[in-house]
Amino acid sequence: SRVILQVLGVEDYGIYQAVGGIVGFLSFLNGALSTGTSRFLTFELGKQNFDRLQRTFSTALTVHFGLAVLIVLLAETIGLWFLYNKMVIPAERMGAAVFAYQISVLTAVFTLTQVPYSASIIAHERMSIYAYVSIFETLLKLFIVYLLTIIGFDKLKLFAILVLLLSVGLMCFYRYYCTKHFPETKYKF
Repeated sequence: SRVILQVLGVEDYGIYQAVGGIVGFLSFLNGALSTGTSRFLTFELGKQNFDRLQRTFSTALTVHFGLAVLIVLLAETIGLWFLYNKMVIPAERMGAAVFAYQISVLTAVFTLTQVPYSASIIAHERMSIYAYVSIFETLLKLFIVYLLTIIGFDKLKLFAILVLLLSVGLMCFYRYYCTKHFPETKYKF
């Protein structure tokens, strides 16, 4: 946080924390959802009922897609109203703030729909994959900070885009890993 504050500056860092806070809020929510989802997946794994395991996974993914749609609806109505009418953002940075907000909402959608895959990894007790991915994610975050220092683009917008790309990359990896190792993670409506 300290390094990002130095690179973005006080104003842009504050704007990102305010408008991009939806991602931080959903990180808390995702932890609870992942724990709950993994409980149901673990139960079906223990019973070795693979048909129900696959249905449980698909149901969880459908529910998370529904939650993602709800988040988008709330973010694009109440959230945008709040951003334009209640938040105190300098007029010259409002465009960048709206851009960062929209990218943060998109990041939140990807993160929320990732939960059943993370829960599946937990249910299968493949914790080493989390350790390796966490190390890689930390290195990529350091790389993001480095890119912010060398690329001459609006740093707030660039930071939002790079965080989105990191989330999409992690999501793709987790989905690939799960579909390759856990047959029940192939979605069926």
